[in-house]
Amino acid sequence: MLELAAGLYVVAGAGGGGIGTDTCVRIAEAGGTVLGLDKTALGCETARAVLGDGHRVVQIDLEDEARLEAVLADAQRDLGTIRGLANIVGGIPDRKLVAPLLDLDGQANFERLIRLNLLPGLAASRAVARMMQAHGEGGSIVNTASMVGQVSMAYAAGYGASKAALMNLTRTMAVEWGRIGIRVNAVSPGTIKTAKIGRDSLNTNSAEQADAEKVAERAVIPLGRRGMPDDVSNVILFFLSDLSRYVSGQILGVDGGAMARAPYDDADNISVFITDADTRERLTRY
Repeated sequence: MLELAAGLYVVAGAGGGGIGTDTCVRIAEAGGTVLGLDKTALGCETARAVLGDGHRVVQIDLEDEARLEAVLADAQRDLGTIRGLANIVGGIPDRKLVAPLLDLDGQANFERLIRLNLLPGLAASRAVARMMQAHGEGGSIVNTASMVGQVSMAYAAGYGASKAALMNLTRTMAVEWGRIGIRVNAVSPGTIKTAKIGRDSLNTNSAEQADAEKVAERAVIPLGRRGMPDDVSNVILFFLSDLSRYVSGQILGVDGGAMARAPYDDADNISVFITDADTRERLTRY
């Protein structure tokens, strides 16, 4: 089993029951101490339930940089030197943001998605990098991008653009912070089955939709299935560990081979993974 160097590992976006929560579990199993950060009380409750004693979970808005730095300083004082950060924040918070560019209120919606998918990770990375620079031992930062930021997806322009920006930012961090011993990489998941997806229009909620999901998976993903949270968290753990000590500035796809087979939109430019009938009917009108 992979082991982490002793110390503190920060997980931003620790709740939600998906990749962030699973990453908390993997880090703890590998011998690390977890500082879980989440914006919601429910997310914090979820993270605390899987972590148990010896770890810490804090409810915080990551863009409050002054408070974030204070939380990190307190945790490092009490729990050990910060060795790594896993940024697992973002998503598409409203299905109405899956829409044609010409119909979007471009500025407002793009700002909303950038604020969700780019700015929290930037704030957490800067704060952790300052801590790492101060203790002089370097560390590893892992961002969570998306294959949509690499191959594009019709009607998800704001999300794709925000994730593409995060990948560019990852490389810039790697270049600027490498001289102080900080490695920065990103995972780029494909379509992953999570509790969060279970609440939106991209997941199965009927027998017909379940059949559509299976067809989409076989048609688009060479490995024939959607990913699970641990498919991503295991790669995050690799990046946090010394096994990747000479790897920095990289974007690693965790997508079952889907990007090798892009594009993955149908004849109407709708992603085959949008299987909710109402959403597909709305988008087919364009």
